[in-house]
Amino acid sequence: MGYKKVCLGCKIAFNRDIDLGSEQTYPCPECGKSMSLLSHRFRAPKKNDIKAWKTVKFLIENGFPFQHIYKIEDGKLTNEYADFPNSMKEAKEFIEIYKEQAYKK
Repeated sequence: MGYKKVCLGCKIAFNRDIDLGSEQTYPCPECGKSMSLLSHRFRAPKKNDIKAWKTVKFLIENGFPFQHIYKIEDGKLTNEYADFPNSMKEAKEFIEIYKEQAYKK
């Protein structure tokens, strides 16, 4: 398992092996801006799926870089992983439900 390097501007993603000793950002080969480093769980939408990329960006900006998020049942965390949302509406609900599991900046 590794990570994904993702450029939200160019809408591209590359697989990356685990290298815990290196820096956490990488220049995009297309635009030169810094790429985000996401979990291996991330599955990039098609480049022309603008709505899906907006949802991805929204999740990342709100502390959810596709890490493991545990489902909540009856107010308690379970051992099951939550599925990441596919639409902006679902993403807004997801962020509200799982805000305690977001990466804090």
